[in-house]
Amino acid sequence: MSLPYVLLFLHITFFIGAITISYGPLLLVRLAYQTDEVANLRGLAVVHSRLGPFTFVMYMLGGIFGGLTAIAFGFDLLAPWLVIAYVAFAIVLFTGVTENRTWPLRVAEAVKRTPDGPLTSEIRELFMNRKTLTVLAIDIVWVFVIIFDMVIKPFS
Repeated sequence: MSLPYVLLFLHITFFIGAITISYGPLLLVRLAYQTDEVANLRGLAVVHSRLGPFTFVMYMLGGIFGGLTAIAFGFDLLAPWLVIAYVAFAIVLFTGVTENRTWPLRVAEAVKRTPDGPLTSEIRELFMNRKTLTVLAIDIVWVFVIIFDMVIKPFS
């Protein structure tokens, strides 16, 4: 097995891991929210809030191995599809360390101090906040842009 393929494997593996850690717990938290019970939300929200640092590390390692992969395969580092990937990656990292990092922390704090029972208006607002939902939608779109870009390699 040659080095470029090992790097490609690590690049893909770390990104799959990052996406799984980013969106898997988020999906479970959103499903627990739909039960309208604080108890169902509490454990998942606390776990989700603790994953932020791991998610960042996984994305960064995916990016580092992606750069090393491009170099190992001899790709033009300014090829249009790679420039698209750099921009999309920067956007996903930015949303990840801002709103998408602070939201799970706010939810975890709110459910920790709320007794079992129906969700409070404070918790509902955290889930229905327009800014949070907009940033989440933008983040998901950019992840799809990255995947499309990596597979199709437009303008190359």
